[in-house]
Amino acid sequence: MNSYKKNVFINLAILFIYVAYFYLLNYMFYNLTSEKFIEIYKYISLGMLFVSVTIFEIAYHKDKGIIAVFGIETLVLAINTLISINMVKRFNITFVKYINFSCAVYIIYYIFKFVITYTKERKKYLESLSDIKEIVTSEPQKKEAKRKNTN
Repeated sequence: MNSYKKNVFINLAILFIYVAYFYLLNYMFYNLTSEKFIEIYKYISLGMLFVSVTIFEIAYHKDKGIIAVFGIETLVLAINTLISINMVKRFNITFVKYINFSCAVYIIYYIFKFVITYTKERKKYLESLSDIKEIVTSEPQKKEAKRKNTN
């Protein structure tokens, strides 16, 4: 169960970073002029793409699938950041509503991720309590044919 707690802590930290990221975007939107915000926003989206590529490289070199999953999540966040200005114009909604909706989607995603992780770890733990696999062997027993002794 220790690996489960470590995994939950890491995922909570990443979720906190993503929520802080969305909060920072809202804060910048309210406190900067429109032109300055769009200019900074473009740099932020490019930075997010750079971060996701870096995470993919780290996952590749360490050959870790869990790091690759974080890279995919960061890539989706970077794509969301890139297309957000156009989505706001296309759907005729405010930028703040779009960012809040994106934040809510990430929170819901992580809730599902926590539930799935908990279920997997709980199943693994319960299977480790059972000793049936040790008792029952799946190897067939070979019987040698013996010659019938006729006297």
